[in-house]
Amino acid sequence: MIDPLSPPAPAAIGESPQTPLAGEQLELLSFTLAGQDYAMDIMLVREIRNWSEPTPLPRTPDFVRGVITLRGTVLPILDLAKRLGLPGGESEERAVIIVLNVAGRSFGVTVDAVSDILTVPASALQDAPNMGEDAGESFVRGLLLDDERMIRILAAEDLAPRAHGAPPRDEMQATRETGPAAVEKELGQALG
Repeated sequence: MIDPLSPPAPAAIGESPQTPLAGEQLELLSFTLAGQDYAMDIMLVREIRNWSEPTPLPRTPDFVRGVITLRGTVLPILDLAKRLGLPGGESEERAVIIVLNVAGRSFGVTVDAVSDILTVPASALQDAPNMGEDAGESFVRGLLLDDERMIRILAAEDLAPRAHGAPPRDEMQATRETGPAAVEKELGQALG
């Protein structure tokens, strides 16, 4: 059974979501949260659901609202505003749950409202500014200027908490092997 809150396996060569290819079009699901505009890769979205009250679990981070069942599967629900360090958003009755599947892990995030599906060239994304080591996890992969809005593109793979004892994501990135030998090693681990 896959642990939905365990860290994702490192991406194989060429699969890094942070390095889109030149000329590539990105499809993003945009939404509002605490009066701000956000988006994430639509390919990670499994479904969008109306609010249903999660069952709380003891000894979980404060941004984990609890779990719901989705077609017989227990699904963790994260309060995205709390995870991002934002003030609370809309009332729970008006909230929406976006169900994500990221690297084999499924979880839901609460947002105030889903806005639109955007198709933009990868070149339109601007890098998020580096706020230094004291900024902690920013979760923002890039920024998109759309008319008068600045849309923050979230790194959905960083939203779920790490499993107890798992290395920090930047440490996992730093130790990631590259090249053909690394691909063979990852395939061997996946198949073996």
